[in-house]
Amino acid sequence: MFFEANYLQGTVRVCHQAFKILSVSVVIACFLWPKATLASEMEDTMLMFVGEELDVLSIASRREESARQAPAVASVITRDMMETRGMYTVSQALAQMPGFYLAQKEWGSRPYLRGIPDSVLFLYDTVPMQSDTSKSVHPLDDELSLAPVKRIEIVRGPGSVLWGADAFAGIVNIVPMTGKDLNGVETGISYGDPGDFKGYHINAGHDGGAWDGFISLIGREGAADDRTANVVRFQGNQQQDPTGIPVPPDERYGYERADRPQFIELVGNFNVRDWLTVSGRYSDYTRPYSMADRDQERVWLEKRSNPMNYLKLEGKKNVGVNSALRFTGYYSAIDSSYKVIDMGFEPSEYTTYGELIYDHDFLSGKGLLTAGTAWRNKSVSDAPIWDSYLPDFLGPENTTFLPGITQEDYRTELWSFFGQYSHKIGKLDVSAGLRHDAHDAYENSLSYNLGVVWSPAAAWTLKALYGTGYRTPFASQLLEAEKPDLEEINTANLEVSWQPDHCWGLTLGGFVNHISDHIMEDPYAGLSDSNHQKIYGVEMEGRIQPVDSLELAANITVMNNSGPDEAYFYNDYTFLRPDGTLEKHYVEINYPFDTGPDTLLNFTAEWTPMDRISLFCRTGYVSSQDVICSTCDTCDKVSGEWIADAAATVRDILLPGLDLRLYMKNITDREYNLPGTNSTIEGEPFSLQLMLIKKW
Repeated sequence: MFFEANYLQGTVRVCHQAFKILSVSVVIACFLWPKATLASEMEDTMLMFVGEELDVLSIASRREESARQAPAVASVITRDMMETRGMYTVSQALAQMPGFYLAQKEWGSRPYLRGIPDSVLFLYDTVPMQSDTSKSVHPLDDELSLAPVKRIEIVRGPGSVLWGADAFAGIVNIVPMTGKDLNGVETGISYGDPGDFKGYHINAGHDGGAWDGFISLIGREGAADDRTANVVRFQGNQQQDPTGIPVPPDERYGYERADRPQFIELVGNFNVRDWLTVSGRYSDYTRPYSMADRDQERVWLEKRSNPMNYLKLEGKKNVGVNSALRFTGYYSAIDSSYKVIDMGFEPSEYTTYGELIYDHDFLSGKGLLTAGTAWRNKSVSDAPIWDSYLPDFLGPENTTFLPGITQEDYRTELWSFFGQYSHKIGKLDVSAGLRHDAHDAYENSLSYNLGVVWSPAAAWTLKALYGTGYRTPFASQLLEAEKPDLEEINTANLEVSWQPDHCWGLTLGGFVNHISDHIMEDPYAGLSDSNHQKIYGVEMEGRIQPVDSLELAANITVMNNSGPDEAYFYNDYTFLRPDGTLEKHYVEINYPFDTGPDTLLNFTAEWTPMDRISLFCRTGYVSSQDVICSTCDTCDKVSGEWIADAAATVRDILLPGLDLRLYMKNITDREYNLPGTNSTIEGEPFSLQLMLIKKW
């Protein structure tokens, strides 16, 4: 079982720290609480949809609307798609969508969207799941379960006007279930092989009419990394022996294997109509994994934990028939833990956020104004900043130096003012938005967007969109420069969609990304020089339903980029002067901008021979890509690969409400290599997961 005493320690800290913001939030919520009259139940001016299958999303305009009509390149992954298509992690779900590449790394999945790594703003119930200490921290794998998730909303393209920092190349919002979605109990157990990984979940919801509640508990134990480490000690115990030098080589090497990763997650919400919502998430996990140098001669173990927890309060009050005020306040915490061989770090990030939004309909619903202000305070403690390349220190020839690591504390404050107006002119929807972010730690920013959505006929939709976005600087950027330049993106999108009926559909789109003041961070080698890039590409997806029981679909993304190579100043050696001071020597190393694969393909088939049985198959292709190593003189490549997955679902097996799901990955068991952190790594082999779900 996953219940251990240390899993509960973070809960106490989160609740204690959240008390302050909730005290203020309750006062504001009382102001927003509508009077108990029939007027509070009148039809809301926002679009409402009934049914899980409709492509409803809320992140494009901060209101519920159809993805097809939203002023964004948008799509939705429904719960039914997750269940029947073998999507039990966020990375597996996004890998089937246009523009997304989920790179396998030693420590988990790294997202690329439209050729830009670590460029997506991930939200859970609209709360950002981002880390400022490392841009490569994303809740994409077992640390975030899809068992309590209702849908996944996706926007491809910048969204900083409504969502602020880090809505760079796109936004992904994970929407949890409520008591309206599950009025009862759902239990599930799973088992997978190879690796003997297993898990469970318990979902419970209640719909009380005027109120509803939902809670979910999930636990998993993953498969252990099977690579053996040969570097088992390095720093030693510096508290007992503060020599400032590594342990001798004869004590440095041995044999060690990683432990099994463990994950636990608790999600819940309580809703009173659309007036008040209290929600939260608590998670804890430990993921051990192995790392190797570029020649794979030295292998060592690392361990990371980045639990992302929050407590949120939302309130809404209708102000007249055509206006509404909405308030959101949350407190989030990331109490991280890293271990590299025998070196440990425990950075933490705490965020307090408040937002007030005013919506107003004009001209009988033809115009909609969304305007708001937000305040955010973020505190970061013990952020580790490397200025040395660790693998170079691990060899037996180094008996003197430890890698340079500093741990820093800092605090940032942000005030934001934003607005977006959309207007319907016949069959044309026009929108424009503007946002000003005033930072105390880095340069102020101005974001804007323009959009036109034209539906000349029911089957056709044309979108022309332009938007900007920016990224929060790395922790090391904030500490190196007083007010660093912000990395900015300008994106133009053009999309044409044709859907004559529910059996046919085709979408063709193109995009151009202009990136300026681009900075990359190597895990050990520091920051690259400022860069700029132009990335342009085409996305196409289509589906056909030749018979009611069979749906065939495909999507393709093709990209290219132009711009200078990345440049790092790599500390290749350090020597000790007679006076005891250290002098570092640097050399410049250049390598291509890392877009990942430039061609992505997905072919899917879903067959439902009868109501109780669903069969699904997916074949995906990623083209060749560079093995980016910021300290290497040459750049290698790995070849492109075709991978096939399959899933089967049998409902009401033996008992009513008892479902059996079988998910198979890499069913042909292809052997292939992928770019790792410092060298190539082996792709995931064939795996099978069996899930048994019972609804009570």
